[in-house]
Amino acid sequence: MSMGRKFRTLLRENQYLVTPGIATALHARIVEKAGFKFVYSGGHDVTITLLGMPDVGFLTQTEMTMNARHIASSVNIPVVVDADTGYGNAINAMRTVRDFEDAGVAAIHIEDQESPKRCGYMAGKTLVSREEAVGKLKAALAARRDKDFVVIGRTDAISAVGGGLDEAIARGKAYAAAGCDMVMPIFSTPDLEQPRRFAEAIHAEYPDVMLYFLYASLMKWRESRIPFDAIAALGYKAMHVSLVGLRLTMQPFWDYAVDMQKRGAEAEFDLEERMIGHPMADILDFEGFPAIKELEKQYLPAAAVDLKYGEHG
Repeated sequence: MSMGRKFRTLLRENQYLVTPGIATALHARIVEKAGFKFVYSGGHDVTITLLGMPDVGFLTQTEMTMNARHIASSVNIPVVVDADTGYGNAINAMRTVRDFEDAGVAAIHIEDQESPKRCGYMAGKTLVSREEAVGKLKAALAARRDKDFVVIGRTDAISAVGGGLDEAIARGKAYAAAGCDMVMPIFSTPDLEQPRRFAEAIHAEYPDVMLYFLYASLMKWRESRIPFDAIAALGYKAMHVSLVGLRLTMQPFWDYAVDMQKRGAEAEFDLEERMIGHPMADILDFEGFPAIKELEKQYLPAAAVDLKYGEHG
């Protein structure tokens, strides 16, 4: 079973799917071990992680695909990846689809911003024409070699120049008509009014098209306290919480770095104490080193293995 088909099967068998947004293979391993059913890797997350730069179109397709390949090869659950604008026009998007397929991911989403694009929650977003966006998605769908590979049509129209909710709805319908199995709108307020209106409008004409929800941290959902179930009840079949791996890498590491600058080795002693008994405490076990040792015993000459490990086993 391909990862695309596995993702489709999970969508069919579950009321909805949710996962933390991540940037690296390490994050992906944690997501899988924590029991989530799919991984999501975002362009914002990867841009700041790999480049230390803002998400304004600096990350190339090659960099994102390589990172996606590392993520997909590190886990046994489907991986959904942000493919930005498809990295060019419709013809470029065709190569993008094939490269992400080759990387082993289950799905990508392609958005309708002009290049260079920017994070969907940054100001200054501009859109390609609806016609160009539809053509790009049709090309992406036609480029698939595995017809279970999921191409998600994303619209950033709600908060873009010349856009708005009505334009986003019109684009969502057009992307559904083009053949996308999933449509992903980017909302601008942390409440259910826009998601409700969008879902009702799309499903009135395309009841079988699945909707993907971005639970964006930059929208401050803590203020409305809306749970995942309430969003799923509107008809959203999959969702991720944005920038989780990024935020939970940045904040604790910042705190540790500041503490180490002030207290020196005492900061490290305290960290080691906090890690005792934690599921991530044994780094070698988490990363799979014991399995490597077993493979060495199976395939390397016995004398070489004895020499490598000796009394340390």
